[in-house]
Amino acid sequence: MSKIAVVSFGLGPIGVEILKKCSLEEHIEVVGGVDLDPQKLDLPLSELVSEAPTNRHIHDNISKLQYIVSAYDRKVAVHATGSHLPSVWPQIKELLDHGFHVVSTCEELLYPWHRYPELSAEIDQYAQRKGKAVIGTGINPGFVMDTLPLVASTVTDGITRIQIKRHVDARKRRVPLQQKVGIGKTVEAFEELAKDNAIGHVGLEESLRMLATGLGITIQEVHASLQPILLEQKLSLPWIDLEIGDVAGQLQKMSAVTEEGITLELELKMAAGVESQDAISVEGNDHVQLLIPNGIFGDTATASMIVNVGKSLAWQEQVGLVTMMHGGLPRYRYKG
Repeated sequence: MSKIAVVSFGLGPIGVEILKKCSLEEHIEVVGGVDLDPQKLDLPLSELVSEAPTNRHIHDNISKLQYIVSAYDRKVAVHATGSHLPSVWPQIKELLDHGFHVVSTCEELLYPWHRYPELSAEIDQYAQRKGKAVIGTGINPGFVMDTLPLVASTVTDGITRIQIKRHVDARKRRVPLQQKVGIGKTVEAFEELAKDNAIGHVGLEESLRMLATGLGITIQEVHASLQPILLEQKLSLPWIDLEIGDVAGQLQKMSAVTEEGITLELELKMAAGVESQDAISVEGNDHVQLLIPNGIFGDTATASMIVNVGKSLAWQEQVGLVTMMHGGLPRYRYKG
């Protein structure tokens, strides 16, 4: 068959958004979904997304879809279950075993070679043996704070500093993300979680490491900070009423000192009431500045990124553990 068979693995809020975009793609045929939520099992996909097929269902194991996908030459799993690579690797491994390329929202998968060198090598070798590709992507990480500034670096030289600021009004984002950035917590609770690395955006260091690798520079030191942003006036969200002094979100910064003297600085502010925008500054012989008013909306844009990268994997037939630097220019493609 000429169409790409796609399985939606993980059907939380982001997974459902990915499913919707896949269902609208002319060159994709959604053949089923996988999720462990017992309330979703055996439901037709159209129960979650009206555009999805009515005759394709949600299962608790990818093996239950093998009889459908065996008829397709090109198979991609769009994977959206977790942020930490060790916990999702068994799922990805099973998808490779069933003949799927895997494009995942797992933040640590964007550039895992520094944090998990042995696991990265294992994934790379396993995917190569299977003749398939594995990639982690999204909007942040995956685009705004890594891929896009790397592309912007193409039009200058003599670079001395790259600064990226992403500010996000968390009121407009999904509830799990609002909770993940600390909304509604006390300062004390936020700081306790921060001490245990149990709060904060996952993937910021992966973006920093991918930037450095893409530029061909060597990081000597990484400096990181995380602090709560406090409400200055009362605010009501659909799921919580917030008082003055409650945590409204977080300000996370990370910078790198490099052997080559190039400074990398990332700033991520995600809080209720923040003015959304993305700003990239590349200082070199020709100063490059990119400003995206209102910012790129992470939820829907992540779904588009996953779909477009998934199509590229299927059409290009890459193999192994790849990153956004390996697949050519990331873009929308109507056909291969």
